[in-house]
Amino acid sequence: MVFGILLFGLPVACVLSLLIYLPVCLAHRKEKLPMLRHLTVYAFLVYCCIVLFATLFVGGINFNPGYYLLNLQPFIWITETYEMGWARMIEQLILNILMFVPLGFLAPIVFKSLRRLWSAAAFSLCCTVFIETFQYFTGRAADIDDVIMNLLGGVLGFLVFALLNCFLRDKPFWRKLLGNAPIKNFEESTENT
Repeated sequence: MVFGILLFGLPVACVLSLLIYLPVCLAHRKEKLPMLRHLTVYAFLVYCCIVLFATLFVGGINFNPGYYLLNLQPFIWITETYEMGWARMIEQLILNILMFVPLGFLAPIVFKSLRRLWSAAAFSLCCTVFIETFQYFTGRAADIDDVIMNLLGGVLGFLVFALLNCFLRDKPFWRKLLGNAPIKNFEESTENT
């Protein structure tokens, strides 16, 4: 399923992201942003399109479902594996974590306001709650465990960003990637992790 999403969703996500980013890029052409910065923002948009495609559109949308699936009991998968079995349940949990690692990594690179652990975690939480809420109203399952695993993935992604920032903050390519922001802005983000 993941391969299918990437095979069919990635080309669509790339084109859609280009259509979204190109007007923004042209409107700000006087700012002369480095190409590495443009590529990072574009990669973030592609990632967002793929996640939205995978979580909201795969399997179809039905705004008048005959049922609503909601789990608000954390870690229920430990005692109840549903019909999918343990192996499929563990796979789902790992995929939910991995799906949000790029968000936790790319969001602080693209948005200066998300360069602290608490703000990146809050952003990841808002994104996953939006997705799960939308899924509930379209006949798909809304699960607190998905929210927890997505949040964990977002935090892990931020920790990768913070670790790389510790080692690369003085490198010119890293500063270009981050939008030429002053280095002093990032010392606090790595101290808070």
